[in-house]
Amino acid sequence: MNWAILRLYCDEAGTEEWGYYNSQELGLARALAAKGIPVTIVYPERNRKNQQLEEENGISILRIPCRVLGTHAFYKLDFLQKRNIDVVHLNSDNQMFAPGVMKFCRKHHIFFYNYVGTLYSDTDNFVKKVLMNIISARNIRFYRKNIVVAKTISVEQTLRKKGVSGIETIHVGLDVTQIRREEREQGELRKELGLPEGKKLLLFVGRLEQYKRPFAALELLKKLGERYHLVLVGTGSLREQIEEKACRDKLDNQISYLGRIPNTLMYQYYSACDYYVNFNTHEIFGMSILEAMYQECTVVARRAPGPEEIIENGISGHLCGSEEEMAAVIQEGEERKTGREAGIRISEHFTWEKSAEQFLTLVRDRR
Repeated sequence: MNWAILRLYCDEAGTEEWGYYNSQELGLARALAAKGIPVTIVYPERNRKNQQLEEENGISILRIPCRVLGTHAFYKLDFLQKRNIDVVHLNSDNQMFAPGVMKFCRKHHIFFYNYVGTLYSDTDNFVKKVLMNIISARNIRFYRKNIVVAKTISVEQTLRKKGVSGIETIHVGLDVTQIRREEREQGELRKELGLPEGKKLLLFVGRLEQYKRPFAALELLKKLGERYHLVLVGTGSLREQIEEKACRDKLDNQISYLGRIPNTLMYQYYSACDYYVNFNTHEIFGMSILEAMYQECTVVARRAPGPEEIIENGISGHLCGSEEEMAAVIQEGEERKTGREAGIRISEHFTWEKSAEQFLTLVRDRR
């Protein structure tokens, strides 16, 4: 069987972001390739004129020209026939082109299934929200007639309420073959990374944009006091405002701004810090949460669909209803206990190797 993993989302960052996050497409492709399945990953790129094909250990990476409306990519699908693709893993979500791909696959008798992690937009822009709801309603009509796999139980439940049947949930995972685990002592690691050695370290990883709520990290730091230090990893439009607020609140010497860090090096920062904090109350899943837990860094997160799916509250991490509750949990100081349980949970339930087995079973049963 020849598989293709199709991405339909195309953002402004394009290739600049590759290497700075845990690619879901590449993680699944590696797991399938390890089982002898040839895989082609398709990445749409704005401003590209010609297709570009790269090979990596049984994986073909096809970068393809596309038309773009917002973050919605549209591109020619004839490569599916030229590459003799038997199975299409379609990252559909609320993308406009998803029904077009489904129609093409059905017309040319190519087996496909939809992999869905989100249905609706959490934008505050009223017009965009209305438009996205229209797109989502259209996609859901197609989901009712085709095979759908949900990334989370929350999405599965929403789809069932919308009349989509025969769904199963297969979690997003970590590609643990590509992630190291730090063996050095925390003090030695902090010294090498230039991080404070005598304080409790809080780690924030993500885009410095409103939806990630980075200002909540500053408020949490104020509540916790001078014994704590915040490590901010990420870039975004709010960076300057965050620095200005930190200066006004006299938190300058309690924050390290690290910008972007290659994903291959992030394991060191998870290991060096005591807590990973997540403030996004609409978090769909949270790859950084998986990464932090795998490195046994205790996660303290606001309640949201993603964290609630991954974390066993009080056992492998902490789910909180407010920043006040997050501060109280951190001040209790039991990070090592939940950290160990977090590492076990990810290894047992959230790896691409385990998810790939489930996808193979699905295809064998329903193809």
